[in-house]
Amino acid sequence: MNVAQLKSLGINVTDQGVFYKNSNPNWQQDKERFATLAFYLGDDNYVSTFHMKETDTLVVKSKSDSLLNMQTITKNDFYPLLIGNTKGNQSLNQDLPEDMKLLPVAICMADTKLPNRTDTLIVWFKPTESLKTILSDNIKIDEYLQPKPIEKK
Repeated sequence: MNVAQLKSLGINVTDQGVFYKNSNPNWQQDKERFATLAFYLGDDNYVSTFHMKETDTLVVKSKSDSLLNMQTITKNDFYPLLIGNTKGNQSLNQDLPEDMKLLPVAICMADTKLPNRTDTLIVWFKPTESLKTILSDNIKIDEYLQPKPIEKK
């Protein structure tokens, strides 16, 4: 996806890194409700993720933390469920229904102009009808909205 398409998902790509902060009362992490999911990717970190309740405040320890704090909070019902790390492991864990199809979204870190980041990160989104409406017509997600058939054993 290009920078404008990522912005429509709530992902801001800047010269300082990639920032995301979304508030969704249905977000659940480790069987606990968190209103806000946030992450950033900077020059000095691969990915930093935060799961916060509405009353939580982010403790600013770095410039990236400060930039994330200034990020406008989106209120989308779609949100990333998994973010792969450099070894391909997920860094956001959630129990997923067996029949859910996740929509992969590529973030090209070269678009940030950070000198040490030329990698591409794949973020997996839970597809929703509202996600479909904000994406351009050339991005087809209908198949992701349909549950995948469960194999009979």
